[in-house]
Amino acid sequence: MAAQSFAPREVFSKVELSLSCENLKDLDHFSKSDPAVFIYQASSNGDTWVLMDKTEVIDNNLNPKFAKTILMNYQFEEIQKLKFVVYDIDDKKHLEDTSKHDLIGQLECTLADIVTAGQEYKRTLRAKGATRGKIVIRVEEVQDSKFNIEMHLTATKLDKKDFFGKSDPFFEIAKSQEGGTFTEVYRSEPKLKTLDPIWPSFSMSIQRLCSGDWDRVIKFTVWDWNKSGDHDYIGSCTATLREICPERGGQVYNLAVMNEEKKKKKKYTSSGTLNFKVVRATPEYSFMDFVRGGCQINMQMAVDFTASNGNPQESSSLHYNNPYSDNEYVQAIKSVASVLAPYDSDQLIPAFGFGGRLPPNGDVSHCFPLNSNFQKPEVYGVQGILDAYHYTLSQVQLYGPTNFSTFLDKIIESCQDSITQDSQSYNILLVITDGEISDMSRTTDRIVAASKLPLSIVIVGVGGADFTKMEVLDADDNPLANKYGEKMTRDIVQFVPLRQFKSKGGADFSLARETLAEIPGQLTSFMKANGLKPNPPPLRTRHSVNLQDPTPPGVVGATPPYPTDAPAGQPPYPL
Repeated sequence: MAAQSFAPREVFSKVELSLSCENLKDLDHFSKSDPAVFIYQASSNGDTWVLMDKTEVIDNNLNPKFAKTILMNYQFEEIQKLKFVVYDIDDKKHLEDTSKHDLIGQLECTLADIVTAGQEYKRTLRAKGATRGKIVIRVEEVQDSKFNIEMHLTATKLDKKDFFGKSDPFFEIAKSQEGGTFTEVYRSEPKLKTLDPIWPSFSMSIQRLCSGDWDRVIKFTVWDWNKSGDHDYIGSCTATLREICPERGGQVYNLAVMNEEKKKKKKYTSSGTLNFKVVRATPEYSFMDFVRGGCQINMQMAVDFTASNGNPQESSSLHYNNPYSDNEYVQAIKSVASVLAPYDSDQLIPAFGFGGRLPPNGDVSHCFPLNSNFQKPEVYGVQGILDAYHYTLSQVQLYGPTNFSTFLDKIIESCQDSITQDSQSYNILLVITDGEISDMSRTTDRIVAASKLPLSIVIVGVGGADFTKMEVLDADDNPLANKYGEKMTRDIVQFVPLRQFKSKGGADFSLARETLAEIPGQLTSFMKANGLKPNPPPLRTRHSVNLQDPTPPGVVGATPPYPTDAPAGQPPYPL
């Protein structure tokens, strides 16, 4: 497998929701209901619902198919709560005033629920506990935000800026912003002593280049490089991506580089020519393409039970169960696991502890199941993790040291199954720990080996310890190497100290945004390196848990029975 770039990849998706309803409740006496759907998104703090958009009104129809689609950004690292409210419209002149309309029914879900549902997301609408028909939601990713742009630029006859020689030209690219400002998105290396530079080709996402807008103005500025950093301005020019990309009908192959000050001179024509030798748009498969195509996201957990956390019975302990606010372990579980769990199709999450002494013999273990079931360490959903975590605190003695390599061996073993085009899966390990790693060398070896596997590792540091070694594992700039000098093939570790986010004792989803932002790029880079493409969306991706094989009685984190059409707040499964 070829080594991958360790520069952070910008991941961005716009999605389009298409809506229809089936068998709506008829609220009109002499005709059928006139339905419209109002779409709300939860505010950043989750306290209020904000109207995002609404469909058109379809008269006299209990099975409407709405023509208007809903456009929104898709962000894997956030919980994007949505509410779909279907009204029978009674006053079209005052459409925004929902008090003038009759409520047919509503549904709350997350965008992740819709994305992972396959071809369609069909759920029951409810009002005051009664069923009022069904809503069907289909999602498509907007294709224009899924291109990688390759460019190869040269220039000819640039102005000479050096007194004793030619110029040392380089160029910058900036995209236009509201208010007429420009934001730099790329800078080339200088080509020394030439007025006809040939710069190396480069590529970037269309989102970075022009925010996915083919008609947004892009500015190209050419400079003469100086060692002092005080570069001399040669000139600039502007174009849109559509104008310079032949695949979109563009016919601009070169542009005059203009210096505004020199325009005042009568004989001035230009300060050279910028030539677009190659401008090529290549479709990029996204995280969402793979998830909708049935790629299974498997979440796993590892929690630190070493003595450095402090006695759980004392309020100074990081494991202290404060009745008035969550401890930092619970905060991390709620914040990060709550985002990841909806992507795990069966909600069965292997959860392990490390660094504790286990009953009855007091043996120290660096990889033990939180539910005490070594044959079946899976717990059900986020609540199952929390239940098993609290259960473990009541059973084990905190000990040590802080070894990662043992549970990493367990996780790596579970990721060894071959990945094929028809059977795709990806694993995300969430580790919550309070201190420095004691087996750093062995841990590094494991991470280098794991970089070849379908795995990302998210480490959340709790407490105020020195996390310098943890930051080394987050190898954005310096790839890790094992004891044989072999370097990791891609960056798979993201580390964030929880206290940077100043949580007030509850879930802080800014923590999730920071820790999970790189995962979509890590998944797509793995798939690309292994020659895997997304599959077509199946009719259904989620499947039922086998309730005939329950977790043994008396063990926490067991899979609970659930309705096939779960209300808001419970994991939704297809009908």
